[in-house]
Amino acid sequence: MIRLPTIERAILRHKSRAEIALWTAVSVIIPTAMRLVIDGGEAGVPFVTYFPAVILAALFLGWRSATFTAIFSAIIANRLFRPDLPVWRFEAADFIMAGLFAISCAILINVGHIVRQLLEAEYSARDREEMLNAELRHRVRNMLTVIQSLAGNTLRHSGPDQFLSTFSKRINALAKATELVTGTERDSQSIGEIVRTTIDPFRSNGNFRVEGPELKVPNAACVPLALALHELCTNAVKYGSLSNSDGSVTINWDEAHSDDQVEITWKEAGGPIVKQPTRIGMGSGLLRPGRGLDSVKLEFPPDGVECAICLKVMPGSVRSYTACSEMKDVPDEVDSVEEAV
Repeated sequence: MIRLPTIERAILRHKSRAEIALWTAVSVIIPTAMRLVIDGGEAGVPFVTYFPAVILAALFLGWRSATFTAIFSAIIANRLFRPDLPVWRFEAADFIMAGLFAISCAILINVGHIVRQLLEAEYSARDREEMLNAELRHRVRNMLTVIQSLAGNTLRHSGPDQFLSTFSKRINALAKATELVTGTERDSQSIGEIVRTTIDPFRSNGNFRVEGPELKVPNAACVPLALALHELCTNAVKYGSLSNSDGSVTINWDEAHSDDQVEITWKEAGGPIVKQPTRIGMGSGLLRPGRGLDSVKLEFPPDGVECAICLKVMPGSVRSYTACSEMKDVPDEVDSVEEAV
């Protein structure tokens, strides 16, 4: 496909109603003036100069503008170039010519509309690809940082003999958490399951405290919630309370303002002094309302980052309260992370 960036931008540029109306009038006036200059419409088909205007209107202005262009062109061509032949005196040949004009315009409008849709789809796909590539680069950098931190943390709290086993289990836990945030086929998941699976790779010597009722959230909120928690864990590992051995994180949730909502709170303590960020990174987009999260409130007090996430729960969720004590390291004798949770 030949790339004509200027023309493509002109086709896809958003145009106001007044601008569309103006260019629709121009698309009728210019071919009319051209025909008057050529021969006054005396030779050949009187509306032949309107065909380019119809397809250009379809491409640059849309099918509605092109339809108006075709209708007004037919009326003007008939009354201006053939004033002595009113519609009620049309012969069979005249009706055939008018029908061919209508069919030709319909084909041109449809072709222009299809080309316009293809360009819009291509640009949308290109923008989405750029966004995904940026997100992938961000995720890869974060993953490398997390793995490096996990290795250092494991080495500090495990002897040389236990390092490989403990570190392997944490890498498996990280893989499971990554699988969770990339999608799920179930209609719902419990908040406890999402929280435990997401934070499991980052647990060490009771650095997490988790408590809350076993509520289920719809599938639309599962992945956004897991992504938000994973982003909080990653930032805590890089800059916050999980970057040293003395820090800790408390996660709890309870029903919020109504029976169909729950509020999940994240609070860090024992880490470096927190400073207000000066720029918004790629990961900040995961800590904003939308995509299943009704509200996200992120604060940066000096003693530790705090975050409150509000989202809907499944109707009829079980509200049995479950309090989890401080979560310890995965025991060496446990074969899987799931058993340890």
